[in-house]
Amino acid sequence: MFKINIINLDGFDKELKEEIEVEKRKIALYLSRIGEEYVNEAKESGNYQDHTKNLRNANSYRVYIDGKVIYESIGRPETNIMFEKMAIPKGIQLVIGNGMQYASFVESKGFNVVSSGFLSVERKIRELFNK
Repeated sequence: MFKINIINLDGFDKELKEEIEVEKRKIALYLSRIGEEYVNEAKESGNYQDHTKNLRNANSYRVYIDGKVIYESIGRPETNIMFEKMAIPKGIQLVIGNGMQYASFVESKGFNVVSSGFLSVERKIRELFNK
C-alpha cells in the first residue's frame, strides 16, 4: 500500500510570520525596559558635577526592529544623531549611550558617566540569553 498525505499549508506561512512579529515585539519591549534601566542607572550614578545638565541628560537608548525605531528615550539631539548612524537594517537592536562628545573624557577622569549603566545592561542581556 502506498499513501500520500497532503497537508493544506495555505495561511500557515502568514500565521508563522505574524507569530514571529509578535515575538520580536516582546523582545523589543523587554529591551526597552533594559534601556530605561540604563538611562536611570547612568543618570543616578553619575558622580560628576553637571552644571548644564547636558551630560547627564544625554544618556539615552533606542530599540530598533529591522532598522525602524520602536522604543526610545533620547535626552539630547546629539545622541539622536549618534544613534541614527548605528541602526542596522535587519534584526532587533538595542543602542545605548551618551551623545555628548566629552562623555568619554569625563569618564576617563574616573567619573561614572556611562560605565555603571553599561554594566547593568550587560548583566540583564546575559540573563536574557541564559533563559
